Amino acid sequence: MFIGHYALAFAAKKAAPKASLATLIFAAAWCDLLWPFLLVLGWERVSIHPGATAFNPLRFDSYPWSHSLLLVLGWSVLIGGLHWKARKDRRAALAIGLLVLSHWVLDWISHAPDMPLWPDGPGHGLGLWNHVAATVAVEGSLFALGVGLYLGATRAASWNGSAPPPNVHVLTAFAFLGWLPPLWGLWIERTRALA
Repeated sequence: MFIGHYALAFAAKKAAPKASLATLIFAAAWCDLLWPFLLVLGWERVSIHPGATAFNPLRFDSYPWSHSLLLVLGWSVLIGGLHWKARKDRRAALAIGLLVLSHWVLDWISHAPDMPLWPDGPGHGLGLWNHVAATVAVEGSLFALGVGLYLGATRAASWNGSAPPPNVHVLTAFAFLGWLPPLWGLWIERTRALA
């Protein structure tokens, strides 16, 4: 999964209102944040195979430290425990620990059978990524639901949250962000060919 992880982080704000959204996102994405460091160290391996799944060209050859269920459970306890020690917020610590653990569950749903239960154990996965339309539908729905729950659990505290911009200069600065989607489109188009 990609945005499905962030969907759960947004949704978790309702269960852990005192936890920052940044911390919730960090917890949900922890496995993927750790993964590139382990690749650089040579402790985990990935290879690129166009067609590995319909949605993703990556073959996850070995990722025992960042994505095996046993180690993700350990990371879950560690990161939730560190939050408890720092903030003494039981609800937030539990939500954060569960978000770390949820990463394995969501990846198990989307990945080909490459999600190990323990380091270098047999791989498991339901293979959602073998179906592009289903992947987009599931992740998009999860994200919309997560953001909806977040918006229901929070309220706008400043003009950025809902009110109009304070002046034309701020409006103009934000309007320039409208250039990002066409630039993304340009980049995406360079990586694709007509069918």
